[in-house]
Amino acid sequence: MPTLTLSPRAKSIALFVSIAVNVLLVSAIAAQALSAPGFKSRDRSAESRVERLAKKLPGPDADKLRKAFAARAGDLPAARAELAAARDAFRQALKAEPFDPARLEKSLAAMDASRAKIKQIMRTAVVAAATEMTVEGRGRLADRGQRR
Repeated sequence: MPTLTLSPRAKSIALFVSIAVNVLLVSAIAAQALSAPGFKSRDRSAESRVERLAKKLPGPDADKLRKAFAARAGDLPAARAELAAARDAFRQALKAEPFDPARLEKSLAAMDASRAKIKQIMRTAVVAAATEMTVEGRGRLADRGQRR
């Protein structure tokens, strides 16, 4: 059987084409994977979280959740601003020279307190809505918390 011998130039071209095809293939697979519905990062705002919960509830119960959240949503901007200020204080404490561990600890405690305020706003909305919900709505709300 005769063997095919390629010139060095033909080998270089074949190698280049092979690499190009592999790069395109890997790019296509990565693009497909990254565009999958579960991969995209979710909007983590309080409003979108409430809306995701509301979509799982029966109509009237969803409206109750939205209404309870809307009644408390006015408190969120101040709590978010407080959290942003605490994060800035944290960054400044880390950068400070000389380093002050007490200042860092204080900034971390402020961040914790700010997060707790935001969580409390959300909790009160959920409790207020659940108080008025049907058994089915509360059941769906409970099931929504389970990890898949």
